[in-house]
Amino acid sequence: MSRNLVVYALAVLAGLVGYFLLRSVVGDGIMSILALIGLGVGVVIVTRNLRTNRKVTDASVDQRTEALRFAPVLGKAALYVFRSQFVGRAVGINVLVDGRETAQLKSPRFARILLTPGTHRLAGYTGTNKKPADGEGVELVANAGEIYVAKCEVEAQMVGVSIKFTPMSVDAARADLQKITRMVVPDIAEV
Repeated sequence: MSRNLVVYALAVLAGLVGYFLLRSVVGDGIMSILALIGLGVGVVIVTRNLRTNRKVTDASVDQRTEALRFAPVLGKAALYVFRSQFVGRAVGINVLVDGRETAQLKSPRFARILLTPGTHRLAGYTGTNKKPADGEGVELVANAGEIYVAKCEVEAQMVGVSIKFTPMSVDAARADLQKITRMVVPDIAEV
């Protein structure tokens, strides 16, 4: 996160320097028009990204408390997917398990998805990007009674974003998940 803040600060500084240099070359009138066009483009991009969010159901306090006990489920594996990243926090990430949309997560939120034992593929995308292909994502071999945790992060690209899932141990993720106050009920209770 601190690495990103340095990059953002440098980008703002470069933008301001560029603005004032360009304003001194082309004049105030033309620069005002260019600034309004740039602002309009920025508003279009932000509203387009936020328009892809959909309504999700938050879990009750009891459901969240039960999920944070990390108790194994008989005959099933439990997958916890969470977002705690500041970058892109208002844009929902569609979480796919085996190509099926299971939840949409904004930041900071998490979901608990039950998995049947076997091999599963975890992937994600934002509404403005295309769905990942069948072979893309992180492969997960689920064993009955085990718990898996994946941290979902947005990585900016030159055009668009990519979604990265980082597997974590339950002990390493426990503190992060305790800080997240909102749990999302998955669209599909079990995959």
